[in-house]
Amino acid sequence: MDSPPSGAGFKQESPEATCPRCGGPSRRKGTRVVAQMGLDRAGAVVRLVEVVRVRFECRNPDCPLRGWTVYEAGGYPHLTFRPAVAAAAMAELAMAPGATRASVARHYQCDRRTVGRWERWTAGLANPEDLGRLCLRIDPAGLPPPRPCSGLGPLAQAGFLVLLLEHLAQLLRDRGVPLAAGPGLAAILRHQFDRFRTVAHLTRASPPLRVEPAWAPG
Repeated sequence: MDSPPSGAGFKQESPEATCPRCGGPSRRKGTRVVAQMGLDRAGAVVRLVEVVRVRFECRNPDCPLRGWTVYEAGGYPHLTFRPAVAAAAMAELAMAPGATRASVARHYQCDRRTVGRWERWTAGLANPEDLGRLCLRIDPAGLPPPRPCSGLGPLAQAGFLVLLLEHLAQLLRDRGVPLAAGPGLAAILRHQFDRFRTVAHLTRASPPLRVEPAWAPG
């Protein structure tokens, strides 16, 4: 789950960071205060206010990465709702008996059109066959990844990917990969952002998840 908020939100203190691109020294450039919708420990939707994000810039004049933001636990760029909320909503929509976009929207305090965007977004995050092969490469003798039925529609594809990413996250955690706590979808997205600086945008085309063998432990 996301980090629980305090009554008035929470503030994050970030130490001076090294550049994620070149490993060189950096300097603090400033801060930005944002609000996001997240989940508390019980899985209820909460509004997180006064979330402080620290901006750094690289001191190496030859580094192509001029600046970057340090995100709080559970946070993610350019999303009003944290990925953990979208993952929980997609799991409910795809698997809960009688769930509809409208009922899920009420539960997660969003518009039903947002639920529809989450559905299309989740379904397009990765190729299920590529993720399945990656899971089998990591653990060829263990529990096999879930397998899709033929002819998946967007909702079934989104639900299947939620299950598959949960499986992948557990395999990686078991092998010491430092993934964030929470749903597999959110943990994998954050890991990919931290490692590759790729962002899965909700409202425009995003690069697919990187699932090449080099991404996983050897």
